[in-house]
Amino acid sequence: MKESNFEYSPELYVLQVNWQQRLEKEKPFFEGIIATNNVKNILDIGCGTGHHAQMFSDMAPSVTAIDPYKDMIDFAAANIIKSGNVTLINSGFEDLTEKVAGSFDMVTCLGNTLPLLGTRRAVKLALKDTRKKLVKGGIAIFQFLNFEPEMIEKNRYYQPKSAKKGGKQYIFMKHFEYGKINTRADFIIIEIDREGNISNFYNRSSLFCTLRKEIFLKMAINSGFKKVELLSPGGEEEFDRKKHISLYAILYN
Repeated sequence: MKESNFEYSPELYVLQVNWQQRLEKEKPFFEGIIATNNVKNILDIGCGTGHHAQMFSDMAPSVTAIDPYKDMIDFAAANIIKSGNVTLINSGFEDLTEKVAGSFDMVTCLGNTLPLLGTRRAVKLALKDTRKKLVKGGIAIFQFLNFEPEMIEKNRYYQPKSAKKGGKQYIFMKHFEYGKINTRADFIIIEIDREGNISNFYNRSSLFCTLRKEIFLKMAINSGFKKVELLSPGGEEEFDRKKHISLYAILYN
């Protein structure tokens, strides 16, 4: 993930997500996957603020969590990671094989980390490097948007979210603009002071690699994975491109 394609301070990033609600929703899916596949060690790529890594620490004996942004790793270490079986490393796909030793039963890459790589070439390389870090019979789980143009158009504007910190209120908004090669995501933050006045305004844009279903499946198979399973956001049913806003892709090595 190139630094220029994602600029978001961890202090603000963590406010835009209801982490307790999200993790409670996702926990049963990962518990089932980890138990079924007898997963003992996990590599979480693009761990961000570390919430998933901390959750995984209760499900597997060993968790390695990496992120290319040092401020994310520092935030995770200081605020989120409480378990001794989690190792944090400042690394990304670009230096994965150099900085992360060993092989893993499961690799996760969640929250649109994969499409944030920006180009199809970068995604292909990331899939190949992910497979290299898996043991034989291991699995990789990717989570990303449904990039079908009709679905992006339908969900161009996310409902605004609001959070308070340090006496200020923050309004978070997201906007998506579909493109055949790249889909632009605009992250807008409005800061409101104690008197109710707008005190700051942030607009951060990122280019996602537009990973439509057929493109991703072809990339995954060409990277050497034996089987690919696409599931709904909660993992309860098969992914439906006309119905689901995002998906889990489970890749079998």
